Amino acid sequence: MNTKYDYLIVGQGIAGTVLAHTLMKNGKTVVIADRHNPNSSSRMAGGIVNPITGRKMVKTWLADQLFEKLHSFYSDLNESLGQAFFHKMNLFFPFENQEKQTDWLSASAEEKYETYIKGFHPNGLYDTVNGKFGGMEVTQSGYLEIGPLLDAFAKYMESKGAFIKEKVKAEELEVTDTSVKWKGIEANKLVFCEGAENVENPLFGDLDFRNVKGELLLVRFKNARFKHIINRNGFILPIDDDGTCKIGATYDYKDMSTDATEKGRIQLVEKLDALINDEYEILDQWAGIRPATYDRRPFLGTHEEFPNLAIFNGLGTKGVSLAPFFAQHLFEHLEEGKVLMPEVDHRRKKKKK
Repeated sequence: MNTKYDYLIVGQGIAGTVLAHTLMKNGKTVVIADRHNPNSSSRMAGGIVNPITGRKMVKTWLADQLFEKLHSFYSDLNESLGQAFFHKMNLFFPFENQEKQTDWLSASAEEKYETYIKGFHPNGLYDTVNGKFGGMEVTQSGYLEIGPLLDAFAKYMESKGAFIKEKVKAEELEVTDTSVKWKGIEANKLVFCEGAENVENPLFGDLDFRNVKGELLLVRFKNARFKHIINRNGFILPIDDDGTCKIGATYDYKDMSTDATEKGRIQLVEKLDALINDEYEILDQWAGIRPATYDRRPFLGTHEEFPNLAIFNGLGTKGVSLAPFFAQHLFEHLEEGKVLMPEVDHRRKKKKK
């Protein structure tokens, strides 16, 4: 193993993985330190990218920039690892009422939506989907198989001798003006990509995270077969041709355990039963803690006292969509001196003490 690198990345969730690949594509040497956490939010997430989101179903923040970047990025990552982890798949939004149908028929005429709305289906797309108001088909969407991707990327980095299966603790770091040293490793810069575990990091402990627990189900339908991601008050993500789907997701701002709960199961079953008219078997249930922020914008930038320490975190529920664009944005800030967008600069607001 080498002992001198351009970057030491702490944490190998979706943020750390995407940042590592971005740095290496830009000619930087990278080593990752990560203590495997099977319940990390990255591994538990559905991995869906969706340009039209939220309760009000609006074009997601920075959609044009994010989606242009993510499609090229994940295609390149697929090629680098020799396996397809990102899959393009259109979404189908069944309208829940006449008002929603009317609103979107009108909105579809707006130029900002023309690259994302494929069309409308007045009679729906699937007999098993409840919805007498038809629905809308959205393109440029899809999903990332996050767990398999993380495993493959870790193996790739291990083959380069650049993966350490340990947790980095702040008190173990030796930080100077020109480098960061940790257990025999020396790097020009260190970037923390720890997700919800940032709560244990005193170096960035004043950031206003609002972590949220999410639970998902794995089910198998008896008859229903989908070729689209179904999205209404949650999602149904088909993952094979045998009716197996991920069902998500819940939002809990109080319970920060990674235990799957009866409460979560009931909520997901209620969502599913309201949307689908078919029998199904529950195969599995899991939970994770999303690293969300007070304003639902990521935290990027360098430490105010130690400029060779940085953070890339707070990607929340849209991590797969946000990571490629903002990894490049952080690279340009760290290496080219470009100013961070104010919306993502971690100095924008500190947690009240």
